[in-house]
Amino acid sequence: MTPTFLNVIQIYQVEGMVALGKMLNPATNEITRSLEHARYVIDVLDIIKEKTSGNLTSEEERFLDQTISTLKLNFLEEQKAQPA
Repeated sequence: MTPTFLNVIQIYQVEGMVALGKMLNPATNEITRSLEHARYVIDVLDIIKEKTSGNLTSEEERFLDQTISTLKLNFLEEQKAQPA
């Protein structure tokens, strides 16, 4: 199997969702939550978006944009739900 750009983004997508507590952590099979790590993943994807601007297919760009938007919305949701 040859990795593709979409596969790379999917890896970060899953990592972000695990960090947000939206998916089971595959290493522990438990829900874990780290907003700090989720923020890091979002920042990495923002850098990827900036550095690949103008070099992606429309499908790749759409998937990257959708992934970043979904993670950011879920991040805000989890941030609001975080106990004070």
